[in-house]
Amino acid sequence: MIDHKYKVFYHLAKNPNTTKVAEELLLTQPAISKSIRELEKELGITLFHRIKGRMQLTETGRYLLTEMEILVQKEREIGFELDKLRTTMTGTLRIGASTTLSQYILPEVLSEFKSRHPELTMALLSGNTDQIEQEVLQNNLNIAFIEGSPTQPDIHYIPFLQDEIVLVSAGKAHTPESVSLTEFSALPLVLREQGSGTYHIIRKQLVEAGIDPNHLNCQLILGTTEGIKKYLLHSDCFALLSIYSIRDEVAAGKLRITEIEGLSINRMFYIIHRQGEPDPYARQFMTFILRQK
Repeated sequence: MIDHKYKVFYHLAKNPNTTKVAEELLLTQPAISKSIRELEKELGITLFHRIKGRMQLTETGRYLLTEMEILVQKEREIGFELDKLRTTMTGTLRIGASTTLSQYILPEVLSEFKSRHPELTMALLSGNTDQIEQEVLQNNLNIAFIEGSPTQPDIHYIPFLQDEIVLVSAGKAHTPESVSLTEFSALPLVLREQGSGTYHIIRKQLVEAGIDPNHLNCQLILGTTEGIKKYLLHSDCFALLSIYSIRDEVAAGKLRITEIEGLSINRMFYIIHRQGEPDPYARQFMTFILRQK
């Protein structure tokens, strides 16, 4: 398998921060520096420039990183095949997900998958769609789940789950069962921040329905779905939220859905990985989650 010094180099080349790499590999910073010095001495080449305390790959270092990507992937494939022979999975699976998926959809599935593969190490990174796509492109994630439309040619998008964004408010007796488009435009709203994937989907489909998003009666902007839900419970405002994010509150009568006549806001959740054959552990998880769906 890959020599320890090369593994240290690979992690440091991907993230040139000795503190973070030391934490990730459970080593000390001097041990990280020592491994790199020994590798450079062994190869007779300089892998990093040290510029004002910052590490930057040399041209040779960039070449070695490219080749290491192939070796690391091959090592994972070998480990996966050995796991199958042992009937157990002992590797590492790095998963990314946009906020709605990471909070309301994936935890239950991850719990079930982990119970079937208790020795598998799993890590879930949450972020907005753009952040998650960049992590996939940089090969920092084996598989990810996002909302929004396919935009990156170097990423393979697989339709996963249909979502509906609905109008909700506190479950009070006077909450209307439905509103017209005109009435909707006048409702006091709590909205997500402009950088969120949910906001972009809502804005796009409102425009298509003939509603100017800039003329909505926005009372407040909040950065999280959980924050919006809690605010609704103590106000007369409405919000547009994923149906998956409000299931418990609607069932408990805390939140209530109001239909918007002539308007349905839908979006697709996608499974994504870099173009080409997916990582073997990612492929196993993808097969499992698609069956669960």
